[in-house]
Amino acid sequence: MRPLPVSSYILSAVTVFLGAFLIFAIQPIAGKQLLPYFGGSSSVWATSLLFFTSTLFLGYLYVYVITKFSPLMQRTVHLCLIASAGFFVLALSIFSDGLLVLPNIEGEPFLSVLMVLALSIGIPYFLLSTTAPLIQYWYGVSKGKEPYSLYALSNAASLLALLSYPFVIEPFIQLRLQRGAWAALFLVYAAVCVAGVFSIASVRRQAVVFRKNARAPGFRVIVLWILLAALPSFLLVTTTTEITQRIAAVPLLWIVPLAIYLITFIIAFGARGRSIFTPLLLLVSSCVAWWFLSAGYDKVAQQILSYLALLFFCGLLCHVFLYRMRPKVGSLPLFYLFLSLGGAVGVLAAGIIAPLVFRDFWEFPLSVAISCALAICMLPVSFFPRILDMRSILITKLVLVFFAMSAFFLLILKNEGMPSIATRNFYGNARVVFGPNAVSLMHGTTLHGMQFAGKANAQLPTTYYTPGSGIGRALIYARDNHGKGINVGVVGLGTGTIAAYCAPGDRYVFYEIDSRIEQIARSYFSYLSGCEGSEVKIGDGRILLESEQGSVMKEGYDVLAVDAFSDDTIPTHLLTVEAFEAYAERLRSLKSLLVIHLSNRYLNLAPLVFRVAAEIGFNAMLVQDGGGSSLGGTPSAWMVLSKDAAVFQSTIFANTNSSFPDPIARAWTDDYSSLIPVLDISMPW
Repeated sequence: MRPLPVSSYILSAVTVFLGAFLIFAIQPIAGKQLLPYFGGSSSVWATSLLFFTSTLFLGYLYVYVITKFSPLMQRTVHLCLIASAGFFVLALSIFSDGLLVLPNIEGEPFLSVLMVLALSIGIPYFLLSTTAPLIQYWYGVSKGKEPYSLYALSNAASLLALLSYPFVIEPFIQLRLQRGAWAALFLVYAAVCVAGVFSIASVRRQAVVFRKNARAPGFRVIVLWILLAALPSFLLVTTTTEITQRIAAVPLLWIVPLAIYLITFIIAFGARGRSIFTPLLLLVSSCVAWWFLSAGYDKVAQQILSYLALLFFCGLLCHVFLYRMRPKVGSLPLFYLFLSLGGAVGVLAAGIIAPLVFRDFWEFPLSVAISCALAICMLPVSFFPRILDMRSILITKLVLVFFAMSAFFLLILKNEGMPSIATRNFYGNARVVFGPNAVSLMHGTTLHGMQFAGKANAQLPTTYYTPGSGIGRALIYARDNHGKGINVGVVGLGTGTIAAYCAPGDRYVFYEIDSRIEQIARSYFSYLSGCEGSEVKIGDGRILLESEQGSVMKEGYDVLAVDAFSDDTIPTHLLTVEAFEAYAERLRSLKSLLVIHLSNRYLNLAPLVFRVAAEIGFNAMLVQDGGGSSLGGTPSAWMVLSKDAAVFQSTIFANTNSSFPDPIARAWTDDYSSLIPVLDISMPW
């Protein structure tokens, strides 16, 4: 067979590298652009991954089918695809403000995410998913050798794109410029693809002959390909969700697990990572991760590191076995096809099927149990005592697997011990817990409100909303200065505890994106029913507030509170300069108060909000309350903002644990937000 010229090989490598870079560069850009339209939910990323992996599978299916055609037909069809994708991106860049077409988003959120991505980047992403494996196949046929070095190169490019985004692109380049730069680079890629197609036209006629001589893999092999590809992608989604629902749904925390996932591909398909200790290391990391799951959530840094270690060793073990099972070049398209199918199946199981099957977030403990069981099954014979024969080793492995899977069910029983009602949807897990003296609402691992069962204390403001808290003091101040009939707006509902301050003539409007939460607040708590002037509007708080500007509702709010955080996650679009400007437009007077809930285990948001307040010309005070002075109180931190600095001279804000934190260097905007400056996680070292 005639080998490719060096120049052609370089062109092939450049095409593969650039395509892989663009594939993984668009993922955080698209995800970040989508987040505000779905309340900053961590499910946006899981759903986006489903789109990306499914499109990747379709791309590999295209490659498998097209390689059956004649060389001329292959070239013609692929050139048409390149032209279509190029014209689509060019038109989208000219006629649309950004890469994403955002229609009126209604109905089921995950379907809306898929629709937006399909309409916006479906064609260019499909091209990106097809060209790299096609180039690798042509190269392998022409050289008569395995092209897996190009596969490793594509993963290296993907890793470079991922790592550069949170540390280089996101902190220094605005989102609008990111979209434009990606579109421009894609057009360059399209031109390179055209050159690549013509450069290898002379060797493609070898492909048909080579494919005929290829031996088709058996059914068992295909099933193993799918399963070994599915487990790491399943663990990827569950690990990312576990981390992001604790901290924030932002590109930084999306990218780290995905980068580790790609590193395992690079190591495995670079003919590395064959150590016999890998199963043992996977077993150890599984046990450590399990220990943190069972012990609680106090040491978040150690938790994250153990979860990432589990993802690394599980992915490495599975991908090493995939590399060992790799076929000859002639079956390369089929191999990639089933690898992509396995990846899509894993994402589908974790992102779509698991939320329908489990009432709570049990897929991550399940993935830990499966990883532990896999490690046990893969332990070499050398790790067992020499006195054991093969039958005894098999029995020992089965016993250990039984205990690993039993631990999963024991963890479920442990958390199901207290009477509760758990629900789950696109926006996360919500659990109503019925205690002996009170009813509580848990969102993930975070308490989101509590109400006493007895009539005497049923209307007491509890948890983060006591009279000594920032929101409690703000509402008391508004009452004292505006008299009867104050207007209060609240972004985020929870149990509706803030309505405990409601008096006759008051108007309390809650903005809640999750209709399920309103049903919970009205069915199991009575704060809303105790306030005649209460109203709940379903939708993203910021979007609804912006839509009300200039509407018939001319009266503003005396107090506007932002308390829309789920678990410890923060919807970043609610803390930007543009968001605060929208909040300011809905305030009634200069003495009106904007109050931001900042209680968080892992993020120090006070310097950020202080900076944003300065950007829009507001004075700010951080009010921290230990919660011990009120029945049912918990520690809280609120930032109180007002145009009038004299507000903070009021006796209501005197003698408080208040401060004026130093602001961070750069405020968040809709075009810029970085989690790094506000992370407050103590590292184990």
